[in-house]
Amino acid sequence: MTDDNSLPTPNSVPPAGAAAGDMPPAVAATTATPPGSMPTAVATTVKDPNFVLGVVGFALSLIGILNIAGLVISIIAFRKSRRLGITNGFALAGIIVASIGLLFVVIVVLATVPALVDAAQTCARLGTGVHELNGATYTCTPTSFRVWHGM
Repeated sequence: MTDDNSLPTPNSVPPAGAAAGDMPPAVAATTATPPGSMPTAVATTVKDPNFVLGVVGFALSLIGILNIAGLVISIIAFRKSRRLGITNGFALAGIIVASIGLLFVVIVVLATVPALVDAAQTCARLGTGVHELNGATYTCTPTSFRVWHGM
């Protein structure tokens, strides 16, 4: 015995004389296909509301001075998109590019800071003026210094 309130399934045969508009869309789509052929799925694209945020994060990650801002914005866009079950490629690219840029900045800072500190300490020890030390010329003033390695 069938219940009058039950909905037909996609594999069910429509009642005789029933039009496709009288059935739910999923059933109407499957009943409109010729016998023996597989119903085709309609491709639906889900628009990511965080796409623009991902693009902005990626763009900022390409600009050296705004690298950290690009990293933060890209991480926010990536996490928000992931919570919706969507992959945000621009946000992921922004995270990768900003991380590489930030790593480069850290390496440069770690390489130059000790050299600058050494030069400043040498000028503090030598005093104001132009000094020759180990093949390098130190020009020291009260507010700045310059080191020239002559060859």
